[in-house]
Amino acid sequence: MCPRNLRSHKQIGKFLNAMRKAKAIDVVEKKGVISVSRVDLEHKVFAQLGEKFAADIAAASLTAAAAPADSKPAASGVPPPTITAMWKPTHYLEDLYKVMGKNKNDLFRWDQAKAILLSYVEKEGLGKGDSGPVKIDEMLLSALLKAAGAQKKDQVWPEQVEFEELEEKMQERMSEHTTVDVAGIGPVTRKGQAVKIEMILSKKGAHNVTRVSNLESYGLDPESVGTELKKKLSCMFNLEDVPGKNAKDKLLQFQGHMNVEVSQYLQERYGITKNFLSVK
Repeated sequence: MCPRNLRSHKQIGKFLNAMRKAKAIDVVEKKGVISVSRVDLEHKVFAQLGEKFAADIAAASLTAAAAPADSKPAASGVPPPTITAMWKPTHYLEDLYKVMGKNKNDLFRWDQAKAILLSYVEKEGLGKGDSGPVKIDEMLLSALLKAAGAQKKDQVWPEQVEFEELEEKMQERMSEHTTVDVAGIGPVTRKGQAVKIEMILSKKGAHNVTRVSNLESYGLDPESVGTELKKKLSCMFNLEDVPGKNAKDKLLQFQGHMNVEVSQYLQERYGITKNFLSVK
């Protein structure tokens, strides 16, 4: 459970050393190679990391569920959704992307964003390849290192930085989006990491109810889904606004505990298997 922003050997070494000092792991160093010899999975630090990076873990599980190796069609023959992480530059990167003929309002896969940075570095003769030191010019300084607002009078900026660190800085100055492509629906892109379709089983008064949310993230219209299931299962449904000041999504509510029926419908109709669902 190593945090995803640890990219360089130096950072990973610091992370392992901190874990060793916390007595969460034991390490052995031999000929410059550090190996982990023991891991205390019951240590509180792992629970803390799990809580801190819960969103990353959930997104990774969704991405894995949609990976080509697991993209076999469901029993119905409908392929599962494909999920792609996309990145949008913030205003910090506007000039850099403009120089490289790119629009900061566009979305990029991470390999595309990295290629833009690498192309600039090589075009300006600041470095070679996606590893090793990179000379910092005014463009890179403004785009990746300087913060908005007034700078400290005694601020000293580095003359060169490892490419991996620049890559991390660029990621910090981009907003993550997720594109979900469901068979028969087409791609839908939303800001933030991938989410699962969530079904919550509960009671409303004396009645069991099932609340379904996040259908819009998969390009599905909650009212249409409710209408189809009403005809198919002879069940009642209603729509509610998702809690939140600026929320536009709808929460689909059925009478009864309908998670099995809804799961089967989503798989047969859209190829959305249990890997993309969360039942609570």
